[in-house]
Amino acid sequence: MSSQNFSIQKIEPPFWWTGMKWNEVQLMVYGKNLQGISVSCNSKNIKIVKVHELENTDYTFVDIAITPGTIAKSHTLFFEKEGRQTPIQFVIKQRADNESCHQGFDQEDVVYLVTPDRFAQGGTIVDDLGTGWEKIDRTNPEMRHGGNLKGIENRLDYLVELGITTIWLNPVLENKMDRGSYHGYAATDMYNVDPRFGTNKDYQQLVRKSHEKGIKVIYDHVANHVGINHPWIDNPPTEDWIHGTRAHHVKDKHYMASIVDPHADPKTSELLDHFWFVDVMPDMNQQNLFLKKYLIQNMIWWIEYTGLDGIREDTYPYANQEFLKEWNATILDEYPNLNIVGEVWNHSPAIIAQFQKGVRDNNLPALMDFPLMDACRKYLTRKGRLQNIYEVFTQDFLYDNPNNLMTFFDNHDTPRGIFISNGNTAKIKQCLTIVMTTRGIPQLLYGTEINMVGGEQHVALREDFPGGFEGDERNAFDPKQRTSEENDMWNFIQQLLQLRKKYPALSKGKMTHYPLTWDSDVYKYFKTLGEEKILVIVNGHDQKKTVDFSEIQHQLDGYTSFKNLFSNNTTSISKTIEIEKWGVNIYLLTK
Repeated sequence: MSSQNFSIQKIEPPFWWTGMKWNEVQLMVYGKNLQGISVSCNSKNIKIVKVHELENTDYTFVDIAITPGTIAKSHTLFFEKEGRQTPIQFVIKQRADNESCHQGFDQEDVVYLVTPDRFAQGGTIVDDLGTGWEKIDRTNPEMRHGGNLKGIENRLDYLVELGITTIWLNPVLENKMDRGSYHGYAATDMYNVDPRFGTNKDYQQLVRKSHEKGIKVIYDHVANHVGINHPWIDNPPTEDWIHGTRAHHVKDKHYMASIVDPHADPKTSELLDHFWFVDVMPDMNQQNLFLKKYLIQNMIWWIEYTGLDGIREDTYPYANQEFLKEWNATILDEYPNLNIVGEVWNHSPAIIAQFQKGVRDNNLPALMDFPLMDACRKYLTRKGRLQNIYEVFTQDFLYDNPNNLMTFFDNHDTPRGIFISNGNTAKIKQCLTIVMTTRGIPQLLYGTEINMVGGEQHVALREDFPGGFEGDERNAFDPKQRTSEENDMWNFIQQLLQLRKKYPALSKGKMTHYPLTWDSDVYKYFKTLGEEKILVIVNGHDQKKTVDFSEIQHQLDGYTSFKNLFSNNTTSISKTIEIEKWGVNIYLLTK
């Protein structure tokens, strides 16, 4: 790939497809002495639109148009300078026609969040990659532990049995770091899966196998930053590719409210846009026109290559908002059924609602419901009541679509619910029921189903799933090797997910709920869909409570009995009902 006076090392994207709306592709060319080159193609249907010359001669950008008559095959691009020519093959693929791809996700789904390094390993274990690559050391919680894509693929049947419909994997791109790279949020190559996780083909196969089993896949994307060892950091294509340098950059400016604050100084939002999340994750400048197009194309490439169904966008407020508006719009134009959920970690519904399309013009369909998470966690730690959860839902008028909120009480960034509740499984079951039966798209952190406890810090809460790794003392994927307490929680979640599937009112019915009083922390709400009407009661007391139906009696008119969907016991409707301490019951109303 070289001539005497210039060389080409690689081109990104490595290939493209016919039949795409995004048919004018900007190729990022890496090499040496790339100034003054011209480019031509042996196919009349691939037009060379423009060659961009940069001050940094290690890069150039080439705009090509893939016209409708382009044949799916390998085409030759000729790079020429001073009479010397280098041919490079660029493949145009036939776009796949697969109805199981790009499905999106919604409130009928249940999302299972996986940290791939900590879930399971399978196939060939890749470890010693040489200098600069972190090695596997399961004795050290900060190091790689060896989980990979094949390990997840091997456990798909386990997830199907549990009732999971969607998996969200923490990022799987290459993170070439000597320490702390297991989480995946410090990419050093945007077009390749980390070799410890597997290959691009392994990822493609995982998505395909997931679809075959009825499971969708969400891609965890990071537009805000890359890893400190990305080649761009010490050799940026342009001077403004990165905000700052290794030695000089803005830190700790988490001013996300400034984006929607009517009184904010514009400089405050600029600091938010420019600061480095941590010192090993440099902040990218998405206002750079080349980088903007690179990030848009890169996401389209992964969606088309793998068949992904949705995206979770990391640190959403920290990237440039005008860029994200265009990024969202372009992706959803290409894949109209796709869903994109943004991580806006704020405690106020009034603030995070501003990031959903229809409220502000930013094209983001879905949000992570951090206010609900906060309310659940306060309840789990006895710092709050069910009243706080009720109050979160009363503010749903702020959202364009509250059903497109991802609901949860813990994730890969927060100590697990079972940890902060000091092992109160009854309260965990209550919060699980609320997350699964109110509104929105419920998310479970891997291991919740077996009461994985973890610890306070990230490296502790993201513990290894027992049985996922060679040498584990027991296999918690096998019910015979789980404890009775683990099986109790697993069976509860499986039953809850089965009820969601059997009774659609639980996932997509209209919600009607009732205020709690200062002396009675008992939460009541109905879910109604057509003729199906369900009552959920949650007791926030450490003692049995008698629930008075006087305020909801009009909702019970015409019905004769309750069927407890957990126990299948049927009782006649009366003016009151008793519920156990920390109890939760789901009742189907029958006539």
